[in-house]
Amino acid sequence: MIWVSVAMGGAIGACLRYGLFISVGSLGGVPFGTFVANAVGAAAMGFLAAMFRNAEAWSSPLRLFLMVGVLGALTTFSTFALEAVDALRAGRPMIALSYIVGTVVVTVGGCWAGYWLGQSLGR
Repeated sequence: MIWVSVAMGGAIGACLRYGLFISVGSLGGVPFGTFVANAVGAAAMGFLAAMFRNAEAWSSPLRLFLMVGVLGALTTFSTFALEAVDALRAGRPMIALSYIVGTVVVTVGGCWAGYWLGQSLGR
């Protein structure tokens, strides 16, 4: 049952990421669809990590469905890395650097903020 939960969540997360890719796209060479997917996914991951920390009522299949399946497929390090390499190969080092630094700062900050929010609500 756990494998099915992860697979179903992964299908949903992958469709969400593709939808963001199509609807947001890129602006000025910056792939905002992937950026938004990673930022939202990181914040949600932090929030859920805090909420699941002490919540025995939330089942393991549900936690895996959301965190490994949905958010694991929504966020994508490999696409982020390829898009940064593509910017470098296109001779746009400042876009690549901005994308790399911006993604790391926003996703780690978003995960931290999500965790803080989850802890605050979970008290």
